[in-house]
Amino acid sequence: MKKLQSIIRRLKYPGWTVFLLSFCNLIVEGGAKNAESVFYLALKNGFKTGATVTSLVFSLGGLFGAIASPLLGRLLDKLGPKRFFVLAGIIIFVGWQLSSYAPNLWYLYIFYSFIAAVGHTSVSSFTAMATLSPWFPTSRGTVLGLADAGNPFGQAIFTPLSQALVLGFGWRWSFRILGTIFFLLVVPLNLLLQKPLLKNENLHLSEMADSTPRKQSNSFKAYKIQSVWWMIGARGFLSISNQMIRLHILAFFVLSGYDQMNAATAVGLIGALSVLGRPSLGYLSDKVGRESMFTFGITLQIIALSVLIMTNNMNNLFPILLYVAFSGLTDGIGGLILSAKAGDIYPREYLGEILGLVEIGRGIGIAVGPILGGILFDLKGDYLLAFTIAMVLSVLSIFCSWMIRVFENPKINSFP
Repeated sequence: MKKLQSIIRRLKYPGWTVFLLSFCNLIVEGGAKNAESVFYLALKNGFKTGATVTSLVFSLGGLFGAIASPLLGRLLDKLGPKRFFVLAGIIIFVGWQLSSYAPNLWYLYIFYSFIAAVGHTSVSSFTAMATLSPWFPTSRGTVLGLADAGNPFGQAIFTPLSQALVLGFGWRWSFRILGTIFFLLVVPLNLLLQKPLLKNENLHLSEMADSTPRKQSNSFKAYKIQSVWWMIGARGFLSISNQMIRLHILAFFVLSGYDQMNAATAVGLIGALSVLGRPSLGYLSDKVGRESMFTFGITLQIIALSVLIMTNNMNNLFPILLYVAFSGLTDGIGGLILSAKAGDIYPREYLGEILGLVEIGRGIGIAVGPILGGILFDLKGDYLLAFTIAMVLSVLSIFCSWMIRVFENPKINSFP
């Protein structure tokens, strides 16, 4: 009986409400970003543009997200999750609806690359991790991994759904339908579930973490911390690699002879596997260390991609199955483990600002990766060079992850 009461008491802990909201927000972020590979082909064919020009729609979105993320992190710290995420959902809705009416590709550089990008960045992993991380100080990696599973869950649902909508209704109505779904997943939940209890966050966190809340200091400058820059490097190199592959992997499969719907299903399957992979990697990072699991996961990704491009024979199921399995089990490992690491070494009252700065690395990746892949494809006519460069960048991210540990400041929590 006492054990049952203990379980009920734990389930009533307000951190689980934050967890649910973070999970749902990341479903939206994962769905929106992974649908881009579908819209890339639809826009390229619809407007009859080249790979580079079409990729620029998504690259500019990443660039603007990189510029905006530190400001959004600070805004999250000031507004609080409820108002911040409701505003994010409204911006996503507006951006996607306007995008559906774009008469040519240039309008998408404004409607999608700027307006929608602010919404996507606002519900991305860095805001979810900054909000959730302080609530679970003793099981941070595990809980962040469970929440981060929302991203691949969104990928698993919305990649094939986006393809089905585009094939059935065209890309314009797909933008309208998906924008409405994303709005409904973000705004009502954040309005209804964030009860006044969340306003007492500092009290609960101080009880769990055995620390007293501190006020933010205007003298704090996240960019002055060396380990933050190595974290940006790890996030940036890996993001360029991942985004180059993410946007072009569907085109790679189609170029190799796969049916579009089957290819989209394969990409969705990666997301489905990642629903299991992220919590597992988060748990293991709590047990064996953040850097070790980061290295292990990225190495599996490199192996899978190298087998895929070296085999280059889609009649052989082994390389595609290996790629889907390894990529699915390790997808999103960069944001997950680096966010958990940030929660380990940085004060909670600065997490929004710090992770917003680290998000610059991801934004640079979203900006550079897609268009770099498009340029290399236009130059070479295939994706061999692009994907080889992606593997090299992944190795650099591993190096940066270990340098975070070298420059980790044990006195960081004494910052004013």
